[in-house]
Parts: sequence; structure tokens; C-alpha cells
Amino acid sequence: MFFLFLYCSVTDADVSAGAAPVTVRTGIEKETIYIGDKVTYYIEVETGKDVEVSLPGFGENLAEFSIKDFGSKEGGYFGKKKLKQWYILDTYDTGTFTIPAIAVKYRSRGEEEWKEILADAVNIEVLSSLDDKAMEGDIKDIKGPVSYWDKKYILVLLSIVIAIALMLFIIIFLQKRRKTKEVYIPAVPAHELAYEALKLLMAKDYLSTGRVQAYYVELSNIVRHYIENRFKLRAPEMTTEEFLLTLRESVVLNPEQKSLVRDFLSHCDMVKFAKYLPEKNEIDASYDSARNLVDQTKETLMQGADR
Repeated sequence: MFFLFLYCSVTDADVSAGAAPVTVRTGIEKETIYIGDKVTYYIEVETGKDVEVSLPGFGENLAEFSIKDFGSKEGGYFGKKKLKQWYILDTYDTGTFTIPAIAVKYRSRGEEEWKEILADAVNIEVLSSLDDKAMEGDIKDIKGPVSYWDKKYILVLLSIVIAIALMLFIIIFLQKRRKTKEVYIPAVPAHELAYEALKLLMAKDYLSTGRVQAYYVELSNIVRHYIENRFKLRAPEMTTEEFLLTLRESVVLNPEQKSLVRDFLSHCDMVKFAKYLPEKNEIDASYDSARNLVDQTKETLMQGADR
């Protein structure tokens, strides 16, 4: 996923951790937005390869803003590493809001005690869509009456009719010339896509390298896309709260399966947004829950024949 940031507000804080300085930057995509708009807030840390960093967790809200999406990435070069977390925020209140100063913990290899580095707060101004400045120039004087038989409009109408007739002629001509038969290629069943995605997930080294949060992000996405492909529910485009409300009113899953999905997504959100660090048995149980959901709800041969 790629984002183009306008670095409107950036704060830096440098602290020496032995031979490895730690730099923290925070910023927003836009400093001024209108009510209901979404804005991207990010935290970026640059330090040495031998420095361990712990970024803060925010839950479902950040200051006066609701967190609608979340992501992170890691990179590095020449003995340095870069960590970046971004949050997509929105609010339905107006005014000037402050995202408070962010405390990032770090420690060098071999140290037990964590140190903190603090970045400055970030201000975001939220305007009403009915603001007087936003309405300037919207109201214009009424134009005079227009004749239906103006030559300009007759020519436009005639051009449209000719274009439609030409398009119909081309379509009919191409249909008559088509000699090859259309071959129907059945789509890959949703459960086969899900099984393959789960297999690829286990082949990655997320857990062995301690990237539990990234593991849960991908595991949650696999289940959401499976539900979308299997039941035509727009799961990936909804928040967990919106999806669970839609699922509660749906009849595609039985109560036991609905409970399984609810517990699974809630557990994933705790890890993704609240920085909850699960035990190994919880990680294994989450994978088993995803696999069981696919096993219980996959399309059978009889169901395909009925359709």
C-alpha cells in the first residue's frame, strides 16, 4: 500500500543511545481538513540496527479522532533502520485539535531498562463544510431563460443521436463477425484462495522474527477477503464494528460461526491497534479459528450444483 505524504507538520527529537542516535518524527497529511474528511497521521523512527524500539498503542481513538485504519513498515540501510506507523483518522467535531506529544521507548542491545524520547504535539484544524469562507463564491446570479430551440442545442442533440447510431452499428457488425465461441473459465472457489493465502502466511517469517502485529494484520485480511468472496459481504471495506453489525443481521452464518468471527476479529484488533502481545497458544488459536471458519463455511460440490 503506497501513500504520498505532504509533510505539513513534522517534529524531530534526537537522543544519543550510546553510539546510536534515535530520531522521532511525527506528521500529518494536511493541517486543515473539513468535517468528515480523513487525514493520515504518522510516526517515523530512525535509529541503529542494534537499538530496540517500542512504538505506542492508541486503541480505537487518538485524541479527538477515530482510528479508521492502521499500517506499518520497516526498512533500513548502512547499519540504520527506519520504522514507520501510519493511522487514518477522522472526526465529526469542528475546531482546532491537538494530537499530544508521542513518547517512544527504546533501548540498546543488552540493556534491560527502557528510555523514552518525546516528539512534539501536532495540531489539526477541522472546519465545517458550511463555513462562511467555504461558501464564498458558491452563490451566483440567475441566468436568463434559454430557448429549447437554440441552434447550439440542436447540433448537440443531433451529434448525440448520430454517435449512438454509429455505436449500435459497430456493435451489431462485430457480433456478426464473431466466429469463436466464448469459453467459460470458472472462478477459483473462495475457500481455495483462503487456504492458499493461509499456507503462504505460515511460510513467512513473521513470528520467528517477532513481527506478531504484521502477522495478525495479514491473518485478519485473509479472513475478511474470504468472507467477501464467499458471501459477497464487503468485509474489507468496513470497520470491525460495521462488519459485525452487518453480520448480526445476515443469515449466511449460523450463531456459532458468527460468534467465531466476532471473537477472531476482536482479538486481531487488540493486537493491531492496542499493542496487545499474545502468547504462542493464542497465536495458534487465532490461526485455527481462521482455518475452522473456512472449513465450516466453504462451498461444497452440492451447493455449486444447486446454483
